[in-house]
Amino acid sequence: MKSIFTQTAEHNIANTAYTACLNELPKLIYKHTYWDYSCVQTDRGYFLKPTFRNMPYRNSFIPEIDIVVSRNDAQTLLYMSGQPVKFVRVFMAIWFGFALMMEVFLLALAITSTLDNLFPVFIPPIMCAFGYLLCKIATRTTFKSVIKAIQKELK
Repeated sequence: MKSIFTQTAEHNIANTAYTACLNELPKLIYKHTYWDYSCVQTDRGYFLKPTFRNMPYRNSFIPEIDIVVSRNDAQTLLYMSGQPVKFVRVFMAIWFGFALMMEVFLLALAITSTLDNLFPVFIPPIMCAFGYLLCKIATRTTFKSVIKAIQKELK
């Protein structure tokens, strides 16, 4: 089941991508991004999961990524699918639930005319947009980092 946080991307890598390089994917990513990922090779490809540490600068929005490497005569393709880790998905579900309850409460106040200003009615949708964009931007940035790491290694 695809959640609202799941993002996919496809990227064409130069024909010079050799299998040994792609087998070292987690080491390449760490070498060029300094992110710790544990890697499990599956029948579809690779599953990269961030390894969390107790450090204050750790970005918990860095996603889990599924990478499928497809090769044919002319090109090597990376199919990436990423979403935040379970803790972030649960946190964001609570975040959206709270924002939704707050929006219902503020709309009820606005309808009963107890609310003098309509500005507070717009705060919960802004909170939801901020949380959603935070997850999407982190995933997209991680995809770009993975692609850059592989391209740097292939040069």
